[in-house]
Amino acid sequence: MQILKFSILASLIAAALAMAPTASATSYNLFVGSTLVANASVTTGGSCASGDVCVTIDAASGYTIREGGPTLGFSGTGLTGLGISLTGFSSGTCGGMTAESLCFDTTGSATATSLTFELTGAGTTTAVTDLGLHVAGAACGTSPTCFASSSPATGTVPEPSTLIFLGTGLVGIVSTMRRRFRN
Repeated sequence: MQILKFSILASLIAAALAMAPTASATSYNLFVGSTLVANASVTTGGSCASGDVCVTIDAASGYTIREGGPTLGFSGTGLTGLGISLTGFSSGTCGGMTAESLCFDTTGSATATSLTFELTGAGTTTAVTDLGLHVAGAACGTSPTCFASSSPATGTVPEPSTLIFLGTGLVGIVSTMRRRFRN
């Protein structure tokens, strides 16, 4: 009887883990030449709204994100028709971002040290593989602004909530096994 209870519990935990939403964050470093000018995190699932891709970009010390003309660019699969949650930005030309296929433009001359936004309308096949960014800083040389591109992704890292869920399941299994061996 005890083995049957344990088997049912283990099956329920396995099913719960299998149904957990997959969430992942991929980090990118953006460079002008060999100079690191920004870091980006691209997240799907988890706290990101269903069907969206969440992006956070932070400029490195001494650099700013130039919000004028082509500002953000993305390459990957399933990017056609995506929108952006930043007010004043719209799909446009890629300008100096030659490796990107989906770009967002804005007008003006503002700068920012950080941008957090969502790419809306993403599907299950949407995957970002490269980023481009309009920046201002010393790496641009004699030009006041230039374009940065990302290095290859550093790997997929599970969302913290996914790890907490997995840990809770493992604690439950261990406590059940401990009770079983006590009796």
